[in-house]
Amino acid sequence: MRFVLAFALNTLASAAFAQQAEVVRPGIRPPSPAVVAYVKQQALPANPVMISEKVIVGEPLPDNLVLTPVPDAPTFSYAVVNQQRVIVDTNSLVVVQLVD
Repeated sequence: MRFVLAFALNTLASAAFAQQAEVVRPGIRPPSPAVVAYVKQQALPANPVMISEKVIVGEPLPDNLVLTPVPDAPTFSYAVVNQQRVIVDTNSLVVVQLVD
């Protein structure tokens, strides 16, 4: 019984950590793990982009931001906004995932 309880608590803790690290909203097609890994590996820009709006999954970014396309996944682009890596749908500019 202790093993089952410990396993369940560990699983819940792991799930909570994963939700904190990568935020995804239901109903929005998230990028593949390969896209997320690619974005995580990219260097942070020398001149960070700061906007007054809060970056929210499911909401579009302002259309004047420069986005970088993800090679091998043209439906996704990324940017670093307000010191946060952001993956967006290239066509709609809707934020699909925040990446730590």
